[in-house]
Amino acid sequence: MVESDILVERLEKKLIEKDKEIAELKRMLSAKESEIEEIKKNVAEKVRSELASELEKIKELESKIIELNKIVESLTSEILYLKAELKKPETKFEISEPRREEKRREKIKGAGDEEGEEDIIVCD
Repeated sequence: MVESDILVERLEKKLIEKDKEIAELKRMLSAKESEIEEIKKNVAEKVRSELASELEKIKELESKIIELNKIVESLTSEILYLKAELKKPETKFEISEPRREEKRREKIKGAGDEEGEEDIIVCD
């Protein structure tokens, strides 16, 4: 029976050592888990800060796009206005030579009637 008692003692010692090893592994595991959690928190914080930065850039771009859109609309309306002004029919007077002479005579005659002078000679 002595041999069985010695065997039991050895097994109990091995069991105690294994329990200690398990406890040590559990501590190591919990330390690693806390490190992993810390890394997760750091990564999440970096992602949040980068997203906030990118969101701010997007808002700035949106405001610039809106501003440019207003400028383009303004320029477009101005161009359309100028185009409409250019398309308006311009009154062009094309007077042939005989017609031009007739107009001059009428002017001179009309001016003479007003002043009381009837005999005005015009030389060209």
